[in-house]
Amino acid sequence: MTGHRLGPLDMTVLTILAEQYGAPSDRVARMLGTSMKNVYHKTAKWRAAHMVSNLRIRPVPGPMWVFPTRSATEALLPFYAKYWTPTPKMAAHVCTVLDVRLALVGLDLDRWVSERELRAQLGPTKPGVSRPHVHDGRFLDSEGRWWAVEVEMTAKNQAAARVAVAKAIAEAGSAECAGVLYICADPVIVSKSGTETDRRSEEIRNVVWSAVEQVLTGAENEPKVRILGLSEVLPEQKTDTAGAVVRPGLTVIEGGASDHSGQAATGKAVSW
Repeated sequence: MTGHRLGPLDMTVLTILAEQYGAPSDRVARMLGTSMKNVYHKTAKWRAAHMVSNLRIRPVPGPMWVFPTRSATEALLPFYAKYWTPTPKMAAHVCTVLDVRLALVGLDLDRWVSERELRAQLGPTKPGVSRPHVHDGRFLDSEGRWWAVEVEMTAKNQAAARVAVAKAIAEAGSAECAGVLYICADPVIVSKSGTETDRRSEEIRNVVWSAVEQVLTGAENEPKVRILGLSEVLPEQKTDTAGAVVRPGLTVIEGGASDHSGQAATGKAVSW
């Protein structure tokens, strides 16, 4: 990196990019607190320093992605991680997990454990042995409690959801997490007239809720489960391209399913 001086903010953002695989340029601009115009100059500097790839990849419509080179990934992370390039299949999930991370802990490197690190901690899986569940991340809340994070982009079928939820809760318990935070994408969108509603988010939450009800036992030391719509977590209110209003919802499950008589509690976002 001779001749390319990088400051503390550069290194923090580059480390987050390495931990989260990469990000579209608009997210990089947000982390740097700068404009899209300026972020192009910044990423050019990083490319000259061989910290991010020269590949111009736009896996989905939108800004170009910024992701670390193989050598930068090795230098920035204290654990082994495979080199990664953005793909259409993974772009939405990777980007959403980063959005959630930034909303929960900002640029604090000490309050988030990435999926990449959790995967590295497990090490290689022996032949014939199923791999333990890997959370999308874990974060430290203001009370010093670790929470596992699961970002749900689509609704699974009920059987698959129950297995996934059971594994996520069990792994959270093994890691001594306070609980599991489920964040469901595609918030419910209500048109200006109030007559047309996109129920995809409600479908995702209902599937997760039903699976949680089947899995939780109400044991005293059992991890809690909290279910939020994405717009409850992200700082800005979202609107669709037609100007429809997004009305987020929140489901909070404090204990076993038996405590709730099969009904979700909807209200304001929980203060962490």
